[in-house]
Order: sequence, then C-alpha cells, then structure tokens
Amino acid sequence: MRGRLFPVDGDWYEWRQDEPPLAGTVLVRVGVGPGGRLVLTGLRIEGTPSAELLRAIPVGRIEAAANAQLTAVEAVRGTAAVVNTRPRPVAPPVAEDVGWEMTEPALAVARAAPGGATRMRGRPDVFYRQVADVYLTYAQASPRPACDLADERGVPVSTAHRWVKEARRRGFLPPGRPGKSG
Repeated sequence: MRGRLFPVDGDWYEWRQDEPPLAGTVLVRVGVGPGGRLVLTGLRIEGTPSAELLRAIPVGRIEAAANAQLTAVEAVRGTAAVVNTRPRPVAPPVAEDVGWEMTEPALAVARAAPGGATRMRGRPDVFYRQVADVYLTYAQASPRPACDLADERGVPVSTAHRWVKEARRRGFLPPGRPGKSG
C-alpha cells in the first residue's frame, strides 16, 4: 500500500492511495507535534462515512508520508522543517596546521598535525542525507524500514539503526517515536 499527500486548501492535504482504493475522499490536516514530528491534527471525509472506509484509512502511513514528503518539500524551499538546535560556532578558527593548543584564549597557539595527514572521522553529510531519503521512502510502504535499508545495503540491522540515529541527529530525519516506523 503506497499513497501520497496532495495540497488542497490551506493546511489541508488529500490522501490518495493505490491499493486498496478508498471509497471516499480523505482530507487530513498536518501539524507539528511534540518533538518536532509531523502528526495528523484533523481528518475530514467527503462523502458518506462508513465503518469500512474508516477502517481502511491508514493513519500511520499518512503520518509517515507527511514526514517524508513535507520534510522534503520544506528542504527544497530552503527552510528545514527539522531544525538542529545545537549551538554552532560562528566561524571555525583559522590555523595553518591542524588543531589548537589553548591554556588561555588570548594565548592560543596552533598545534602541529600528528603525522602530517588529516583524517576526518565518520561519514560525510551526503551519506546520511542518502540514508534519510531511502529510509523515508521505505517508511511510507513498510512497517520495518530499517530492516529494508539494512537488506538493501547488505549490513546488519543494528548498523542501519545507527545510521538512522545519526541522520536524525544531523537533522536529515524528523524525530522518531518509539515503536513506530518513519
């Protein structure tokens, strides 16, 4: 079951899914919930509501799609929906060598690089952006997106979970909810 949200009016979105098709038009309102995650704040059904139609509305999938689609749309417009609130330095210190030796800020002296070669630890942001994109795609259609990511990349599931955690820390994914995918 895969579906998408389409903007309709103001902050309302129409939910459309391929399989199984819904008997009526389902409109949802999306807002920012606790922790910065997008959640449903309203549900409107155009047409005759029935028990079958209400059971067929995949609320969890709609929230996962909202977090995948709307986060991506906000990033394209230039404003990130997920903001990393950790303070960042205004500008990095300038030094010919790597590192700083400081006892007092006024007496800062550049420290020589060990061995002459600089090695950056960890993976670059581009990698975690790709992990976030793949994870959000899987979260819309699968109850276990981290397992699918691990299978695709040929790594243990714990490694995929670590990648997702780091992608969230870097602000590429919205905050998670325990026990819920997406």
